[in-house]
Amino acid sequence: MSRAGSELTFNQKDELTEMKASHHDVLEAGRIYKSTGAIPSRMLRSKIYRAWERSHLQGANPYALQAEKLSRSDTEHLITKNSDLMQLAKPYIRMLSQAAGTERHAVMLSDNQALLLDVVGDQQTVHGTEAFPEPGSWLSESVAGANGIGTPLAEADYVEIISAEHFIEGFHPFTCQGIPLRNDKQEIIGVLSISMRRQDAGQRLKEILLCASHGVEADLLSANLEKDVRRVLKSNPDEYQPLEDLRQDIIQAHHAARLKLEVVSRMVAVNRLDYAMQLVRQAEDSIELFRRRAEIWRNLASFEIGRVQPVSLTDQISNLIDLLSTEVAIRQVEIVTQWDEPITVMGDPRSLLRHLLRYFLQAFEQVGKGGKVELVVNKTSDLELVKVSFMAISVVQPAASAPQLQFFYLPINRT
Repeated sequence: MSRAGSELTFNQKDELTEMKASHHDVLEAGRIYKSTGAIPSRMLRSKIYRAWERSHLQGANPYALQAEKLSRSDTEHLITKNSDLMQLAKPYIRMLSQAAGTERHAVMLSDNQALLLDVVGDQQTVHGTEAFPEPGSWLSESVAGANGIGTPLAEADYVEIISAEHFIEGFHPFTCQGIPLRNDKQEIIGVLSISMRRQDAGQRLKEILLCASHGVEADLLSANLEKDVRRVLKSNPDEYQPLEDLRQDIIQAHHAARLKLEVVSRMVAVNRLDYAMQLVRQAEDSIELFRRRAEIWRNLASFEIGRVQPVSLTDQISNLIDLLSTEVAIRQVEIVTQWDEPITVMGDPRSLLRHLLRYFLQAFEQVGKGGKVELVVNKTSDLELVKVSFMAISVVQPAASAPQLQFFYLPINRT
């Protein structure tokens, strides 16, 4: 999860370079299909053609006016089973609906079987006379054809479906966008989607939808970090407090992202789009920062012994310093690093990371407020080992007192 840098999992190139089929072409493609059973590929965008082909092969009915629905008892069981996901997604669903403003819309959440869990939107769309899908509706392509829930699941990707690109007639009034939600193992656990009556209104919400999906995934990760730290408290109580302090530090980046999205949803609703998009990008950066630091934290919190392998020592140090940035600011400590080149050693990455953390925390205690920690990495003269030195320089120590030095050695990777 993890998503590297600012890259998105959906295929942006396809969306940017492929010309959208005209409304007339799509209507004509639907007419030809209904009359002959053939799907004219040249009249449809590639993702839509694939979705229609899957829908046809799985027996979806293009004349259907609404989705099939589970029984009341099965729907209640579905909601109970997915209550954690629904709770985490709720604030993002609300923000998306708020961003839609007065437009006709519905924000939807499904599980990974395309069963609808939650729907939030304007009164006319969600509770009006038209048969809009409700919790318990089954929106897989096999039942509901190409749509904003089933198709993102089938493609494992972001998808936009415009008006008559929907396979069944009952969904033609809407333009839908959907994106899969993934857990920290990159398994798809559901879909976040928004349906709008006006296509242009939906387009302005695309970046917010994508950012909101990343926010839900970050909330899932944050919940797992809390479980991890409880496990540490039970199995390694002496290690608990430093890890809990670091966990509290890193979730602040995620909280910042959610606050930015909240502001974005209000601005988009009143058409302040330029500044809103700047905030969306900042929110994405905050979420990515949280993801990166959370991965480092989980390695620290894992007390499993891994195999010895080549590890970039200098990268590990840099990552840990980034994770400790809030702690450094609170303690008003300066960290100075020195090495001539990237250095790779042999070791267990998690054990090495925990070892480095202990040395950093000891040095912080030694230097006190306003002190400096100098970390030097250099190879020994025989080029067989690397010496890692932590020098704690306190601003309050007597002038005659020498800085405190700690060090350890690691074997160099010779391959």
